[in-house]
Amino acid sequence: MVATAQAAVEGQDTSKGGEAPGADLRPLPEQLAAQEEAAVEEEETGPDLGTKRQYLVVMRHGERLDEIDVSWRAQSKRPWDPPLSPKGEQQALDVAAKLKSFDFGRVYISPFLRTLQTAANACEGLGIPPEKWTVTCSVSEFLNPGILVKKPAKLPDGHINTWFWEKGNMEDTLKAKVPKGYGSRVKLGEKEFGRYPENLLNSRVRYSRAFQKIADEADGESVLVVAHWDAVSGSVARLRPWAISDHVIHTGFTVAYREQQLDGTWGKWHLETKNGEDVFLAASVIMGLSNNIQKRNSDASLMSPSSSQRGIPEFSAQFLYVNP
Repeated sequence: MVATAQAAVEGQDTSKGGEAPGADLRPLPEQLAAQEEAAVEEEETGPDLGTKRQYLVVMRHGERLDEIDVSWRAQSKRPWDPPLSPKGEQQALDVAAKLKSFDFGRVYISPFLRTLQTAANACEGLGIPPEKWTVTCSVSEFLNPGILVKKPAKLPDGHINTWFWEKGNMEDTLKAKVPKGYGSRVKLGEKEFGRYPENLLNSRVRYSRAFQKIADEADGESVLVVAHWDAVSGSVARLRPWAISDHVIHTGFTVAYREQQLDGTWGKWHLETKNGEDVFLAASVIMGLSNNIQKRNSDASLMSPSSSQRGIPEFSAQFLYVNP
């Protein structure tokens, strides 16, 4: 079955802007195969037997300045690290109202400027002090040159660790870079980027491992991850490897949770994010996911009910679901 779903966007701009999705770089069968390899097993929905629930919310940053001012890239000394636009700043403030119910105990942030600014504004509305923020390279942008910068801008030569940090290292850079003067108060996670450049499988595995490690470090507290388009896509793909993200709006987010069992151990993850009611039906030849990627005809059908009907925050993104 194949269906595309556009969840409610609540008046936000859904233009794709300057940040391309990882899916644009790979044919569908290759992306599905990579996601299958990087996925973790999701627990089937059943009775609530846990004693405590931990939420993992993965959110994209607000609108980037270079999405509305293309000339910025050509003029900037750091075209790979744009700030938020004024609209993006406001989006980051506004999203706090949608996130309050999760009662986050920890916030993990990509070290890019747009994610730091998004987190600072959102946490202001949530009342989360910088001592509970961790900036980590593990949830950074998809480290592919085609994603990091758009023409006519160019990236420096060498590994990203040699040119990303303005002050030569993460700690000194963040002291000056984190908004509101909070740079000396935040915690540091992974201080260097890993494989560069990445392919799709590298990024899917990185995000999957990072989300699990972050959740374990939080010791049962709910976590907000402020990251990028591909991280949000990866948060779905790690549990639903047949899901292809077509678009993630600014400050769009996914919701997953796990429950602590009576013996103190944690159960498997559930993806709470569902399709919205506005489902676009389609019938076409799609690359289905099985032990081997095979072509087959697919007929369209309506996906699950809107999450809003169950009191669950809707995810502002469009997905193409390919069910084996």
